[in-house]
Amino acid sequence: MYTRSLACSVLIVACTFVSACGSKHPPKSPEPIAAPSNAGVENTPVPEPSPPKSLYDRVGGKDAITKIVDSFMKNLAGNEITKKRFARLSKARTEKFREHFTEQLCQETGGDCTYTGKDMKSAHKGLRITDAEWDAFIWAFKAAMEENSVGEVERADLYALLAPMKDKIVEVKPKGKTVQSLP
Repeated sequence: MYTRSLACSVLIVACTFVSACGSKHPPKSPEPIAAPSNAGVENTPVPEPSPPKSLYDRVGGKDAITKIVDSFMKNLAGNEITKKRFARLSKARTEKFREHFTEQLCQETGGDCTYTGKDMKSAHKGLRITDAEWDAFIWAFKAAMEENSVGEVERADLYALLAPMKDKIVEVKPKGKTVQSLP
């Protein structure tokens, strides 16, 4: 029985070999395997991520900055520490301050405005602005941002723009102790 199975197996292999060799067509070579496609996606360009919005855009643009500055001016006029200083300014000087502060915020946040005022050190030279006035300024600005629903991240970014100005604006330093400005 074993011999018979072996003989059949040899015969089958021989027939297969003979028929393959005697064929009129050469055996086909295997076709190359194509790389998998993504159904047409391969030619579609990957969109580049959009650039992050500027602080100017995140705050709401010039209209929003103008509203913040208007609220800020109202807050300064109502603050016990700053109202005396602003009460002494003429209406024209107060309006110029408002315009310059609006331009400055617009430019510093990435808007298309140009600040036309003096640099901070020159603009405040001789005014003898104190740490207490600076702190009142920051509180008035903070309240103005809250009144105008400025987001937390944007508030922090706006503070980061103002903070470096302190050393150029404050001329009267407290004696014997340090006062930290609000964030």
